[in-house]
Amino acid sequence: MLAFDRPILTPRRVRRAPWAGVATVLASGVAIVALGNLVSNWLDVYLVFFGDQPQVLPANVAAYRVWGTILAVALVAGVVTHLLNRRRRVLGTVWQALLVVGGAAILVLCYIPGAVDLPEPERDQDGYGAPPCYSGGDNDECVGG
Repeated sequence: MLAFDRPILTPRRVRRAPWAGVATVLASGVAIVALGNLVSNWLDVYLVFFGDQPQVLPANVAAYRVWGTILAVALVAGVVTHLLNRRRRVLGTVWQALLVVGGAAILVLCYIPGAVDLPEPERDQDGYGAPPCYSGGDNDECVGG
């Protein structure tokens, strides 16, 4: 069969990586360590005794950002390497699904305030937000006349 006899749209067989099994296990281990550190960081902020107020330190915000990023990268790497594994099993697929769902839940539940910088909505200054003015009949001192 010549090369031009084969139809163009025929799918080629995808080659699987032989190292994918080890990489999947390694990515799962890194994800579990990141999950533990996120929970530990959250407990460091919110586990207080005797009516103390929780204190969010810049180190807690930085730790959330670092471990959250490591967790996200490890989860994506684990799923990709699991899909590249030639000998993947149903148990491994279930494990990866649980790890992704659990990791996303921990990432949301262990959020540290200030870790994600969201822009403040801008308000229009049209004079309606001015404090009420009681000038005794003279409106020259009030905003807007």
